[in-house]
Amino acid sequence: MRKTNKHAIYTLEEKEKILELYMSGHKSANELTVESDLSDSKTIRIWRDMKLKYEKIVDRRGQKVEGGKPKGRKPKSLKYEDMTRDELIKELEMRDDLKKRWPS
Repeated sequence: MRKTNKHAIYTLEEKEKILELYMSGHKSANELTVESDLSDSKTIRIWRDMKLKYEKIVDRRGQKVEGGKPKGRKPKSLKYEDMTRDELIKELEMRDDLKKRWPS
């Protein structure tokens, strides 16, 4: 059983409608948070900043945040030809170390 309630997931169009109500001054962020079942009012401010920056709300789930590390796993296949000499040496040393530790 979940310890917290799962909040609704909105389409980009629904987010635009909620944001329009907020930016027009018809409703406050707190009112919209309660009515729309958002986790907190910060979400609306994030959408507002996104709208001001990109002129639309952008779906950035699973994407790299500017200046941050990429999300997700490392690629499964390594291309040795794309590696620097030091990276290749480090990779081969790591593989040798694993082979030594792996039971035969």
